[in-house]
Parts: sequence; structure tokens; C-alpha cells
Amino acid sequence: MKELFNAVEAAREIGCTAQKVRERMKRKLWDLGEVIPKEALGNGEKNEYNIFRYKLERFLGHPVTGRWKGGDPSA
Repeated sequence: MKELFNAVEAAREIGCTAQKVRERMKRKLWDLGEVIPKEALGNGEKNEYNIFRYKLERFLGHPVTGRWKGGDPSA
């Protein structure tokens, strides 16, 4: 089972946009993982968002279903 998610995958589980996930994480409103600033990455273009399964499940209050990857849509 996957342990690290990106903002798009987390957003599909939460039911919001990926941009909302990124903004809330950047502002420290949602603790779903880590935000690595673009300056630290050296690419100067985009921050990196690493969302951890256990934090996403704690936030949701249930296990991640993986609906976007063929998981059970009724779960």
C-alpha cells in the first residue's frame, strides 16, 4: 500500500482541489505531511508537498480508500 501521496491524490480522498490542499498545508492549517520550499529544492519553480498516509487517515478519520486507483468506490 502506498505511504506517500501527492496533493492531487490527497485532494481526491478529501473531496477538494489540490490547490486547497497545497495552500492549507503551506499555511500550516492542515498537518498532512511536509512542505519543501522551492528554494530548498533548488529548482526555483515549485514547492514539493509530501502527504503521509497516516496523517491523511488521521485527518479523514478513516483509512485511505484509493478510489482514484481502482479501489472500492463504495468504501
